[in-house]
Amino acid sequence: MKTLFSIGEMSKLNNVPIQTLRYYEKIGLFKPNYVNPKSKYRYYTIKQFFYLDIIKYLKYIGTPLNEMKKIIESNPETMYSFLDKQQIIIQEKIKKLQDSQTLINVRKSQLYEQQQLQSRELGVIYKRTIQERFILKVSCNHVTPHDNPDLYIRKLAGIIEMEGGVIDNHYGCIYPLKDYSHSQEINYDALYTTIIEEPKMRLPEDITFEIVPEGEYICIAFEWSVENYYKYYKQLFESINKMNILPRGSVFEVSLPINYASSGDENFITELHVLTSSYKPS
Repeated sequence: MKTLFSIGEMSKLNNVPIQTLRYYEKIGLFKPNYVNPKSKYRYYTIKQFFYLDIIKYLKYIGTPLNEMKKIIESNPETMYSFLDKQQIIIQEKIKKLQDSQTLINVRKSQLYEQQQLQSRELGVIYKRTIQERFILKVSCNHVTPHDNPDLYIRKLAGIIEMEGGVIDNHYGCIYPLKDYSHSQEINYDALYTTIIEEPKMRLPEDITFEIVPEGEYICIAFEWSVENYYKYYKQLFESINKMNILPRGSVFEVSLPINYASSGDENFITELHVLTSSYKPS
């Protein structure tokens, strides 16, 4: 019965490159059982196959080489403790992948909405159903459509990134539905972004989580400009009154870029939408 195997045989029988076996020897992770003092040929025993399988297993689950060496030189209790920790790490990775998949689905849905929005006739009242949304919103003061609210969004981005996520570029503003006389009278109550789940951390006083219900929304879309904003807001407000609709809650404003180039002229389509519940009693 064969008892010693050359490095080439070890490589072939265990599907491990010769260069890898030599590197493992160099760092003291896995050494040959015998090295011929004259020829310098390396030989391994069949029992070493078992230990090489452990190394292959640890490599498969993403164990760093320095950790492998400690485990190989330790006892089963140490390996059990290590695997316990690895299991937690892998579960966290799985959760992150699941969250990434959810973000992709949400983003695809938003891009579909954006395509539909761009294909609509602008400046015309329409209704559409919007699914339930989880949002994170930050309170703001004295911010109007004439201002740049992006710095407030950075507060939301900071919270989301601390939770291990990334901010969605589908964000906007919330304000009361009123009969404003001009756009500078419109003061945003909050800025918001959509998120995939309720944050686990304790939120600052000016940041809140909210579930926006699914429902039919009355909407208007237009090319964003200071001049257009009040004109189309007024059209939306008057249409709600003429249609005898009972609005539920505030106005949601969202602006979506027509392209993604960071240079050149800014070009956005803005949609204002208001959730409706029923018609006003006559």
